[in-house]
This record gives sequence, C-alpha cells and structure tokens, in this order.
Amino acid sequence: MNTFKLLSAEFSKLAANKAILFSVIAALLVPVVYGGILLSATWGPYDNLSNLPVAVVNNDRGALSGDQPINVGSDLVANMKEGKDLGWKFVDSAEAIKGIQKNDYYMAIIIPEDFSERVTTVTDSNPKKLELEYIQNQGLNFLASKVTETAAQKMREKLADTITENYAANILGEVSDGFGKAADGSSQLAAGTDQLHKGTNELVNSVTSKQSDITKLANGTKELKSGTGLLLNKLNEKSGDINKLANGSKQLHEGTVSLKDGSSQILAGLQKAENGSEELKNGVAERLVPGSRKVADGTGRLKDGSAELAAGAQKLVAGLEEYKKANPTVNVGPYYQQIIDGAKKISSGLNNLSTKSVALNEGAVSVADGIAYKVAPGTEALNDGLNQLVAGQTKLDQGAGKLESGAAQIAEGNAKVDKGWNELISGVTKLDSGAGKISDGNAKVDEGWKKLSQGATKLNDGAGKINDGSEKLSSGLKSGADKTGGMNDKDNINMFASPVQLKSKTVNEYEHYRDSTAPYVITLALFVGILIMSLFIDFKRPPFISSFNWFAVKFLNLASLAVVQAILLLFVVLILKVNVSNFGGLILFALVVSITFSAIVLFLAAFGGNLGRFIALGFVIMQLSITGANLPIEMLPEQYRSLSQYLPFTYSIAGFKSVISLNDFGAAISNMAILLTFLIVFALLAFVVFNFKKDRTQSQEREVTA
Repeated sequence: MNTFKLLSAEFSKLAANKAILFSVIAALLVPVVYGGILLSATWGPYDNLSNLPVAVVNNDRGALSGDQPINVGSDLVANMKEGKDLGWKFVDSAEAIKGIQKNDYYMAIIIPEDFSERVTTVTDSNPKKLELEYIQNQGLNFLASKVTETAAQKMREKLADTITENYAANILGEVSDGFGKAADGSSQLAAGTDQLHKGTNELVNSVTSKQSDITKLANGTKELKSGTGLLLNKLNEKSGDINKLANGSKQLHEGTVSLKDGSSQILAGLQKAENGSEELKNGVAERLVPGSRKVADGTGRLKDGSAELAAGAQKLVAGLEEYKKANPTVNVGPYYQQIIDGAKKISSGLNNLSTKSVALNEGAVSVADGIAYKVAPGTEALNDGLNQLVAGQTKLDQGAGKLESGAAQIAEGNAKVDKGWNELISGVTKLDSGAGKISDGNAKVDEGWKKLSQGATKLNDGAGKINDGSEKLSSGLKSGADKTGGMNDKDNINMFASPVQLKSKTVNEYEHYRDSTAPYVITLALFVGILIMSLFIDFKRPPFISSFNWFAVKFLNLASLAVVQAILLLFVVLILKVNVSNFGGLILFALVVSITFSAIVLFLAAFGGNLGRFIALGFVIMQLSITGANLPIEMLPEQYRSLSQYLPFTYSIAGFKSVISLNDFGAAISNMAILLTFLIVFALLAFVVFNFKKDRTQSQEREVTA
C-alpha cells in the first residue's frame, strides 16, 4: 500500500466521521475568523483622539508687557477649545489631580500662575523660560501616553513660535529705532575722528623727538648691569674663605664647650675624692688604729687561753686513762671510751689553736703597728695632696668657662659675618638681576619707543581712514534704518519666528493601520489554525506500514489542511481589500509558511502529544514580542536580537511585509529559503520521532507475544 492510497484512506475516514469532519472545518475557519476580524478594521490609532479625556488647568494670572495686558494661558485655552486634537476637559487643579488618581484622565496639563509673566522676560538679561507642566497616566494605555505626549510637544512648539513672533516684532522695531540713533551717533563720530586725526599728528611729533634720550637711557643701564656683575663675581670668590672662618670658629666653640664640660666633671670627681680622703684619714686615726690594737690584744689573750685549755684537756685525757687503769674492775660502760676519744680530739684541736694563735697574735701586732705608723701618716698626706689638686682644678675650670664664653662670642661673630656676607651676595645678586631687568627693560623701552613711533605714525594714518569710514558708516546706518523700518510686517515676523518648515514624503505608505499588522496577524492565524487541526490527526500507527509511509501520510494530511486554511485566509484578505503590493508573491509565501508551520506542529505533536501542543503554544507566545511584530528587531536588546534569528516568526513576518507593503519579492524569496530550511529540519525530526515510535511499538508487541 503506497503513501497516496494511505492518504486517501485517511481523508475517507475523516469524511465518514461527521463529528471529526465538522471539527476540522471549524478548525479551518479559526484563522479565517481571527484574520477576518483583525483585518476588517480600517481605523487607525490616531482616528479618534478627541475621545481621549485630557484635563486642562489654567492658573495663569496674566501680566503686563509694557502698557499692554497679556494672558498667554487664556489664549492657549481658547486655541484648545477651537481644535479637536484631544478630548480637552477644562477643570481646576484639584479636579485634575483627583481625575488622574481615579484614572478618569489620560493626561493633565497645568498652566502655572506666572506663565504670562515669564513671557515678558524674553528681552531681559536673565530671561525665564515658560514652564508648561503635564502629568501622564501611562498605566491606562502606553500608546495613548505617547499620543498625548506628542500633542503636548506640538503645543510647546506652537507656543514657542507665537512667543518668537512677538519677540521678533519687538526686536525689529527696536532695531529700526537703533539704526536711526546709530546714524545720528555716527555723524558725531565723524566729527570726533577729525579731532582724533589732529591729535595723532601731535603725538607722532612728540614721540619721535624723545627717541635719542630713550637710547641713552638704555645704554647707561647696560653699563650698570656690567658693574653689578663684576661686583657679584668678587663677592662670590671670597665667600669660601668667609665660610671656612665661620666653620672653624664654630668648631673652636664646640671644643671649648667639651673642655669646659670635662673640666667640670674632673673638678666634681676631685671634690668627691677630697671628701673621701678626709673620711679615710679620720677613720684610720679614730677607728682603724685603736681597733687594730684591740685585735692584737685579743689575739694575745686567745693565745694564752688556748694554751691553758690545751693543757687542761691533756690533763683530762690523762686523768680518764689513769682512772680506767686504776679501776679495771669497774664497769665504765660503752660510752666511756668515746668520752676519752673525744677528749683526745679536743686536746689535739686546742693544741693546734694554741700553736696558730701565736702566729695570729704576731700578725695582729704587725698589722696594728703598720696602721699606726704607716697607713695613718699616708692618709694624711693623701688628703693634703687632694686638697691642693681640687684648688688647682677649680682655677682650671674657671679658666675653661672663660675660654668657652670667648669662643662662643667668636663663633657667633664669625657666623654673623658669614650670614652677612651671604646676604650681601644675595643682595648684590638681586641688584645684578634688577640691573639686568632694568637693562632689558630699557632696551625693550628703546625698541618699544621705536615701535611706538612707528605705531603713532600708523595710528595717524588709521585715524584718517577712520574719519573717512565714519562718514560712510553714517550714510550706511541711515540706509539701514530706512530698510528695517519697512521690514516690520507679518511675513518678515513669521520668517523670524519659524524659519524652518518640514517637507515630508512617505514611501510604502499604509492605506490603513490594519495593513501594518497584517503580517503579524496572518502569521499568528496560520500557526494557531494548524495547531488546532493537529488535535484531529490520529497519530496511532496502522499495522503493516513502514515508518516512512506513516510519517508521510500524517505530514501530507496536516500539510494539506494547512494549504486549505492558507487559501481560505487569502480569500479573506482579498475580500477585505487589504492593500497588497504583490498578491502572487503573497499566495506563494503564505503556502510556504503554512506548510513550514505544519512540519513544526507535526514534530511537537508527534513527540509529546498534548504536552507537545502546549509547548507549541508557548513557542508562539515566546515569539510575540521579539520577532518584529510590535517593535523592529533592531530596537530589541542584544540577547533578544540574537535569539530572534533562530525563530520562524521572524522570517514569516518579514516575508509577509515584503509582499504586502514593501513590494520587495527578493526579500520574500530570502525569507522563504530560510523557512524551507525550518521545514526540512523539523520534517526530519518528525520522521525520527515516527521511526523511534515504530521500533518501540514493535518491541512491545514482541514482548506481548512472547
């Protein structure tokens, strides 16, 4: 069974089921009804602007322009009442604000109290611009807000032209009067320039007569500069010696300061040594000599006592031994022998003490004699020597103080000499610099005087030319006053107020507003119609049919219905007399678009069923604002411009524009080629889905039979 027989069977089955047949017919009429309703409207967004309610509040209290009363606010309101640009509602401020808050008005225009008063400041040095306040309720409708904003701008331009017209009229009158006054003044100027010419003659004679004196002055100051330069060189040559003298005296002062400090420290040390020697002398005489004698006497008594104790200990040992020998039968106990041994040790120690105390006594006697006869006299001699040394150091310290004071005076004096010498050099430097400036200045004066002489000559010549020119100026101003006096008419004033007029020309003009939305309406109608018709396509695979035949039948079925709906929609376009620049191109392009959309819907419906159709609906919504329907793609953000290149609506809308309003069939062919690419890609994807479903169905059937 080939593909076309299967397709014929599909349509026969569709015709046999009346319910499905009527549903398909209804689905075919969806794009027809949708497109017919939207394309039947012949009105535009600017056709009924007088129905848009706009509040107008006039708070202008008027003003005086010279002696004439003006009320720009009232004039503006009167102009609004005559026109039907918008639905003007003339209310007070409270009603306008309340109406905006209650969404009764699309816009409120408020004319402030000082509106006319600001007009009178146009010719002032600090003019105040007129402020016309308007409040937009953009939330009611975005397009309406743009329309009302445009109306406000036109109102501003008209006011500006009116004010400029009044300003130009006043200025032209003032200019004409000014030319007349200038002409009178120029006559007086001519008389003055004649006197100026006589004065410049006298100036030339006076300047040239003083030229020789100015030259002598310049030569003299040049010689002065040479002398100050020589003096400065001499001073600089001796500056090094003066600086060395100042530094040497400074070092001398620093040395004497160190000497004075050292002398004071030595004197302080000697004074402490003097006090110590006095105390040493007194201590030796009063404490050390008697004490040493007492030590010698004590060691003598120690010697005698230790000898007696040693003899007694020996007797005790001898007595204990004799007692033991004499009483052998007496039980003396175990400690008796220990007592005897201890007595022997005591006796031995006392003998040693007696022997050493003899030497100790002899040494103590020698020390006492040495202190009495050698140390005591030596401390007296040391004390006398230190007294003399302190007296000498005191005089030396006093002399060092005087030396330091004198060195300080020398250093201070030489420092002043060095400072004065430097100041002298600085002064002479300034004198030399000043002499140079005077010399240069007088040279420039000499040169300038020569130029002054030449300039005075030229000034005299120029004064003569000014005299001639002032007479011509007087004549020209009188002529200008006559001409400007005749310019103060309506045509001249209008030219000043509004010198530029726009001359416009429109190509590819829309006859009706609906013509601009037709590409978007047709695109959306075709896609939605195919999406609805996919609900009535049975995607169940018949037995004994290949996956290719299965895919081809369903695709041709849906594509045939897509072609029918495109033809029906084109009949509606023809009946409603939509302005189409290339109807043949429109037919061809509509058929390609409709078949392309059928491939996209076939893939989504076969892949996901109702979920796929829901994805297709989301796919439509996603494309509504980024494919050139409402805004040009060039006005979209960068990320959306990039995304729009991959969406079929972009090329569908652009292609329909090419054949409906732009008469550019070449652009339609380019967009058609891209849509055919979409057709091939989605048809292949749909075939892959059908093939996958066939394999899965066969696998399930084998599992059931097994």
